[in-house]
Order: sequence, then C-alpha cells, then structure tokens
Amino acid sequence: MQRGQTQLGQQRAPIVRNPVFASQQPFRRGEAPSQWTFRGGFMQSALHDFHHHHHFGIVIGFIGPLFWPYAYSDFVDYTYSPYAYDTFWPYAFDDVYAGIYGGYAPEYDAPDYAYAYAGSSGSERVYDRATNQTVGSTAPQAGAERICSAQAKGLTDFSIQKIADQVQPDQKQQDLLNALKAASVKAVEILQQACPSELPSTPTGRLAAMRTRVDAMLRAVETVRPALEAFYQSLSDEQRERFIAVDQSEQATSRRGGADLNRLCQGAIPTKSDLPVARIERTLHLSDDQDQALRALDQATMDSAKMLQAKCQPDQTLTPTGRLAAMEDRLQTMSKALAATQAALNKFYGSLSDEQKARFDRMNVRAS
Repeated sequence: MQRGQTQLGQQRAPIVRNPVFASQQPFRRGEAPSQWTFRGGFMQSALHDFHHHHHFGIVIGFIGPLFWPYAYSDFVDYTYSPYAYDTFWPYAFDDVYAGIYGGYAPEYDAPDYAYAYAGSSGSERVYDRATNQTVGSTAPQAGAERICSAQAKGLTDFSIQKIADQVQPDQKQQDLLNALKAASVKAVEILQQACPSELPSTPTGRLAAMRTRVDAMLRAVETVRPALEAFYQSLSDEQRERFIAVDQSEQATSRRGGADLNRLCQGAIPTKSDLPVARIERTLHLSDDQDQALRALDQATMDSAKMLQAKCQPDQTLTPTGRLAAMEDRLQTMSKALAATQAALNKFYGSLSDEQKARFDRMNVRAS
C-alpha cells in the first residue's frame, strides 16, 4: 500500500499547510512539536486513551454528553499561536457528522485512524515527529468517507440505510427519513464549503477562519435537527428504543471519561485569560493606547472562557435529538464567544505597526 493512501486507494483528508511557517526549519532546539502542528486539545488529551472512542470523529469529539469540551483551549491555541501544519480542521467536520448520527455514522476498523497521517509526502517527517506515528499504519474500512477530502458521496446513504434497517419505518416514517437524508446532504455541503484550504499566518486571520468553520458547524446542525426531530417523534416507543440502542455501547464507553469532564467543568471561574500579556508587552514595546487595547483583548478572551464554562454542564443525553440539541447549544455559545473576542483582537491588531504585527504573528502563547 502506498504511503498517504488507504487500502482502497482513496486520497486521505488533506493536511493544511502554512507556507510561511512551514518554510522555516521545524523543531528548533527548545521547541515542542506542538508549536508546529496544531492537533486540538481533545486530540492531544486523548492520545493515551483513544481506545474509548470508536467512531471516526475523535478530533473534537464528545466526552460523555459534552460536545467539544476543550473548545476554549483550542480557540486560544489556534488563534494566538503560529502553526506550520494543521491536522485539526481537516477532520473536524467528520466529527460533527459523527456527532449528529452517533452510532449510525460510518466507523473505522482502527479507532486511532483519525490520528493517522493526513498530508503530502513533503510533510511526513514533520507530522510523524509531532504525533509519534507512522504514515500508513492504519486504514479505514469500506464506506468510511472524509468530508473535507470530497469523498462524502454515499455518506448519508450509509447512515440513513442503517437507521431504516434498525427501526423498520412505515411509509410515512420513510418519507420523514428521506427528508432527514435530504437535510443531511445539505448539511454535508455546508461543511464542505467551509473545509480549510489554507492556514492563515495572522491571529486575526486564524480567528476569522475559526469563526467561519464554527458557524458552518452550527448551520449544519441547525439544518439536520428539525428533520431528525420530526422523524424521531413519528416513531413508536418500540422503534425509539431500537433507534437508541445503537448508541448505548458508544455512550457507555464515553461515560468512562465523565469524572475528568466533571473536573474540567467544575473548575474555578477564570480570573485571567491564557494570553501572556506581560510577554506581549515586553516583546512589542506597546504604547499606552496599544496597552489598553491589549488589556481589552485579554478581558474579552477571559469573558469567552466564562461563556464556555457556563455551558460546560454535562447531562446524560440518551436520545439522538438530545445529543443534537446539546451540540447546537455548545456551538451557539462558541460562535458568540468568538464574535466577542474577534472585535477586541481586530482593534488591538489594527493598532500595531507593521513591525509589531510581524512580531505578534510569530509569537506562540504556549511557549514557556
């Protein structure tokens, strides 16, 4: 099997490459691989425990009933740190689809496939060193598509047919299931239109791109939710139990991480953001007006953390409709948090000189 291809000869989802930072020598002394490859907080925290997650959407993912539990950390990391390669967003939309359909989404034979290499041969060494993995070590089973690799054809057919086989709908219910399929096709198209093709070099560009993608996720969920609710409400009690049964084993394994999620959600209300304000001030030599704009950005970032923490309330979500409602609520909050921060970031960034912008663009907020 050739490297970078599946056993079916399909092209894997493209890694997103930034020509500005990728052209620099990666992994200089004292730098961590995460400074060059963005993988998302959920992926990094789950590397040691990915056997708990069996569907292919494990980049953002659920821990128990909460969708995208590391949203704030991912928002800060992605926005304020330069990355040469992005292995997060090419898989994120697959995760939204898996969240919508749960156990009815196509699965992979190997649960760690989402960590497999996703790029071109030119970035193999960078990716392998960042993830401690070997290209071509895993392969998806037939029928498992990737939204951002334009291989989503048949994706909705698989899920809809699996639902039909499980609940055995009558003609009226089949019509509603067909409507759900049409809504799902539209949702996939929305996600495909927002698939990343480039990795911006500026914090303002990365935040704008992240907001676009989160809003696309939200629109996709909003598109599917009414159709799913209409179909679910049409089912008899027996059919609903059969519908839910497919998700039970998935949820049972997810709940094993509930204690960690509770600790995450019950932490103290943030008293400061993750922005290294003092280091930014020293590096950029800010004027008084610029310093005030930075303080406003710091406050907006902290307010975003509080918004997301307020929605970090894991409840047992047993039904597909409940899962979708939770996803929609989480994404709405994320969209509002990004919008609030974006205005402050644009104001601060716009106050900088060209030299200050160049330095800010290359700062890594996670660097020690």
